[in-house]
Amino acid sequence: MITFFVVLLALSLGLFFIAGNNAATVVINGQKFSASLATTPAERQKGLGDRDSLCRNCAMLFKFEKKGDYMFWMKDMRFDLDIIWIADGKIVYIAKDISHEALNTIDPKTPADNVLEINAGLAERYGFKIGDAISIK
Repeated sequence: MITFFVVLLALSLGLFFIAGNNAATVVINGQKFSASLATTPAERQKGLGDRDSLCRNCAMLFKFEKKGDYMFWMKDMRFDLDIIWIADGKIVYIAKDISHEALNTIDPKTPADNVLEINAGLAERYGFKIGDAISIK
């Protein structure tokens, strides 16, 4: 019986740890976003492509192991986005109001270590600009 509870506790803690590492809070100019993380190649390729919408202050944060030039596209998207490239905790590029029907890639040719996708129009509404500090927790 004790073994059962120990195994159950270990499984619960493991699930908690996995779930806890799959989200982050991103803050830009006092605006908080609850971000799902995309850290593996498969997660990055899928992105938000399987969703019909994103809650107002929800986001997807693409985390990369090293700084590089990262292109994005809207394949399989069902709603429009603003995409924010981040390097060293600051915004380095913003692509605003990207149509979910866009066929071209978005390639700012600006090295980044994180990329944040948010609902279209929010970057403008909140006044985000290049150089703004970003906190990721």
